[in-house]
Amino acid sequence: MESEEGFNLAIRRMLRTSSTYYVLHVAYSAFGFLRNNPDLLQLLQNTTEDTVQPHGGAIYQMRRGDQFVVFNESAGSKVATMADNITAAAFPDRKAGDADADKILARVFHIPQDYLDLRRAASVYLDATGAPTMLAPAPAAGPEIRAPQPDLEGPLTAEALHRIETGLAETDITPYIRSQTIYELDAQNQWQPLFEEYYTSIAELQRDKFPRMVLRPGDRMFMELCRVLDRRSVPEIIRRHRGRPVDRISLNLSLSAFSSPIFTKYIKDTPEYERETMILEINRSDLLHHPRDTVKALRAMREASFGIALDGITLDLLALTNLHRVDFDYIKIAITPSTMWLLKDGDCVASLKKLPREKIILCRCEKDSALTVGQAFHMNKYQGWVIDRLAAGKGAAEDPVHS
Repeated sequence: MESEEGFNLAIRRMLRTSSTYYVLHVAYSAFGFLRNNPDLLQLLQNTTEDTVQPHGGAIYQMRRGDQFVVFNESAGSKVATMADNITAAAFPDRKAGDADADKILARVFHIPQDYLDLRRAASVYLDATGAPTMLAPAPAAGPEIRAPQPDLEGPLTAEALHRIETGLAETDITPYIRSQTIYELDAQNQWQPLFEEYYTSIAELQRDKFPRMVLRPGDRMFMELCRVLDRRSVPEIIRRHRGRPVDRISLNLSLSAFSSPIFTKYIKDTPEYERETMILEINRSDLLHHPRDTVKALRAMREASFGIALDGITLDLLALTNLHRVDFDYIKIAITPSTMWLLKDGDCVASLKKLPREKIILCRCEKDSALTVGQAFHMNKYQGWVIDRLAAGKGAAEDPVHS
């Protein structure tokens, strides 16, 4: 039942965006020799997972054995081949051109245009849950909207994300948009503003709207939450920037937000010199989970004259990556007290030294020891509350309200 409800919520989220998705329905339950052979069925289900996961497919396992797999638009050209490979695994002796078996076992739906057909295919599972189906056509006036409630608690699940998303639909999140300056220490030891980063304060939003939820940055559902907030905050940040196009800013962004109509229109409507003042910060999760899509998006960002920064890098990741080979203008490395001990690790230090010094920004600088580390490695770009204090001439004192 949990997987059916998760699929239910995933479809609702897809319908509320203007992006294209592909849903692959693998109907193992349609074949008696598969339903009655649990070992073979498990083997074929594992084959589906091995086939779709390299292309970012999200699998929803149904109780009767079927699988629904959701892909974003970037995987569209590969979905038909994946469906063919899955069918070939179940029917190794099929004749070439045997379209009937293909159609029954693995069917591809294009969302949103095939929504009604998908609903009919999935209704046998969704109706059986006993809960009101969320795949029913939405009324013209839109779904009932409720504010996020403090009774939400525990890990962030698909159901909790749905409640947060629908609640935030009536919440003005612009008061939660924050900015923080990235500074460069010049040859005279003077702090010079490099650019200003804009972001949505998830910590403050959580405190006010869903304080008992457990959020784990880097988890898949957390990244989904970030995408939900992007859709609300990005248009407002862009609007503000267009009022001051000479200012240099950066913007935290998911790949899905960059491929949305918001950015397509922005690129079309703005002159190149304005886009050159905007730096797009891509989180490491997109790079690690969707490397091909990320590289493609980075190329498009370059062509549109945006600057590019990689965010979310931690010291423990350095020895596992070759970031010095990736084309970013800036690489933000968190230098928090809890990870400082990694600077004693030879592999970490060797990887850090490979990175071009002019590209590194030491971020989340919470103590003045971060500045000491940066100077030891001949780095001069920093971000964090302690740097804000130093740049303002206030010294590096502990901040009792920082989290």
